[in-house]
Amino acid sequence: MSVIFLNGCTSSGKSSLARALQARLPGLWLVTGIDHAISTAPARLHHHPDGFKFDRDDNGLVRLTFGREGRALLAAHRRAASAMATGETGVILDEVLAAPDMLEAWLKALSGLEVWMVGLHCTLIELERREIARGDRVLGQARGQFDRVHRGVIYDVELDSTAATAERLAHEVIDAMASLRSPRAFAAMCAEL
Repeated sequence: MSVIFLNGCTSSGKSSLARALQARLPGLWLVTGIDHAISTAPARLHHHPDGFKFDRDDNGLVRLTFGREGRALLAAHRRAASAMATGETGVILDEVLAAPDMLEAWLKALSGLEVWMVGLHCTLIELERREIARGDRVLGQARGQFDRVHRGVIYDVELDSTAATAERLAHEVIDAMASLRSPRAFAAMCAEL
């Protein structure tokens, strides 16, 4: 089966899009992502330098950093996603590529699989509005990710979720997949490694 790799800032609508795709695509599609991976970790790793924690960079922007065990968790998450996609299930990944090494690690982990790269864009004003409205996010995450998350990433499909519904975006992804017939972006990025 295939992988649909959704990349975008926190609060850009990736989880809603993943569920909308899952409901509309034929066959069995499993949804997983960085939030799911983090939720499986023991509580002692949350907000801990050995696990993962939010801090601020030199410009005062919020970032999520991973310590030794946090990086091991991400590696296990990538291996699990790859294993799920090699069977008879499709995988929809809900990810945030907030650092160049994250992209490279995914390129290696999913090498040889059919991977559709989908970039989900949204205005910063709307991201920050959603971040506040959700009430379950560290405020400033979207701003901290905004200039990083799409850097160096090539997409098969790019969408703007600022005013579009998840259902409309799902139709756009499915239509693009049918039109293109096979993904090209992931292979192009792998060739640059």
